[in-house]
Amino acid sequence: MTAFRSLALLLLAGCAAGTGGGRSVDLLVFAPHPDDEVLGCAGILRQSLAAGGRVKIVLFTSGDGFPGFASLLARKPAEQLGPEDFQELARYRQNQSLEALRVLGGRPEDLVFLGYPDSGLEQVVLARGPTPVQQKFTRRSETYGVAGRRPAPYTYAAALADVVDLIRASSPARICVTSSADRHPDHRAAFRLVSDGADAAGFAGPIDTYLIHGGPEWPWPLGITPESRFDAHSVKGEQIPLGVPWPPPRRIALSAEESRVKLAAIRAHATHLATATEGPLAHERAYLESFVKSEEVFWPAERR
Repeated sequence: MTAFRSLALLLLAGCAAGTGGGRSVDLLVFAPHPDDEVLGCAGILRQSLAAGGRVKIVLFTSGDGFPGFASLLARKPAEQLGPEDFQELARYRQNQSLEALRVLGGRPEDLVFLGYPDSGLEQVVLARGPTPVQQKFTRRSETYGVAGRRPAPYTYAAALADVVDLIRASSPARICVTSSADRHPDHRAAFRLVSDGADAAGFAGPIDTYLIHGGPEWPWPLGITPESRFDAHSVKGEQIPLGVPWPPPRRIALSAEESRVKLAAIRAHATHLATATEGPLAHERAYLESFVKSEEVFWPAERR
């Protein structure tokens, strides 16, 4: 049995166990890619788990649309990468998410991968007809990597149905998802699917949004600063972060220990960057670690 299939079976069993019966989920986090869940929500996930709460993390994609990462993993130039290299990247990033969740104190069954296309989620939302989107890297047009579940086409209807089913099965007290103001199109698409899915599921509880791509030099201050709050600042005459009011309406304080655990969870997603000391890879690691602050910040979603 391949490693990818073994992981897929584990995730499927966890999904079935985690949403069937029992008490409702205290915190349901939706993220577009592996690592977004810890960058925006590791602190509140840790707080909920430490208090005995029940969490569920749903990743829309498995991160299979990142040529630079795939090239590093496959040890070949980007122009020589094939669909199998991007599928191996998805498996690798799934394992990173599982390790990050273990660091936070969660269980494999707290994590669900939906398998929609990285760098193509916005296309899925915009393409409302029956013809599925084809992901340009894997060349796939349907979900994969979860054994025992029928593949779902890369269409808005299929993705929306998954979101509705998860919300209804989880009965969450609170939902978190990436902001509609996020500069990354996949992040805005995740918000649209969750907003539409919450309406279709009849969910009336709070939906808080978190911001990952907020413009240049976000998050601020740069670097690992567990003693500092997130702050706005000006870059070339524009207030960063872009598109959201400041200060944020919801600020959740993190203890020094919670910030330490968040850093460890982020580093579980950055194993490929651990030895980088300069250049783009070192810059990427510094960017990810800049989300380690003394708080996490959220903006309530406007409900229709």
